[in-house]
Amino acid sequence: MHKYITLFFSAALFLCACNGKSVPGDVLKPEAMAEILTEMHIIDGSLYNTMQAPDSLYKYGAGKYAAMFQRLHTDTGHFNKSMRYYATQPDKLLAIYDQVDIKIKNKTDSLAKVQTEQSKTAHKADSLKNLNIKSKADSARKMHPHENPAARRADSLENLNNKLKTDSAGRFHPRKSKAARKADSLRNLKS
Repeated sequence: MHKYITLFFSAALFLCACNGKSVPGDVLKPEAMAEILTEMHIIDGSLYNTMQAPDSLYKYGAGKYAAMFQRLHTDTGHFNKSMRYYATQPDKLLAIYDQVDIKIKNKTDSLAKVQTEQSKTAHKADSLKNLNIKSKADSARKMHPHENPAARRADSLENLNNKLKTDSAGRFHPRKSKAARKADSLRNLKS
């Protein structure tokens, strides 16, 4: 048994020693592989956020993947060969996915920053719009009553209220607030 364990560790040591740090020339470099995997995961996320009918992932995804490979100057065959190589090198693949994770977080952070800026801009535009509406209303109130129909209506309502505030002898009695009327009624009760 001891002989088999020694043989196993010797073979594992030999395989690790033969495994060099350099990437073969026909395999994508780790930086390029990280860029491709980042774009692929973004495309996958966008495909799963759309309505999924039968064959829709293939129908819409194939064009997006082809455009991505063309934009990054590679093809599916080169990518698949590189992926098979990195699948046999888990430490290198893990380092690549660490880069992918950082790139996706950076893109998410920049997207959140842009959305925050757009929200602030929209809020500022709404505030300016409300301020503009308020200033137009104020300027309409300052117009001469004969020029502004709303002001004429307000004046006629005020005149009507003034007529209602006079008693039978024709004397003017200003309208009192609720608190003043309550105070008067309490004074009347005490006396």
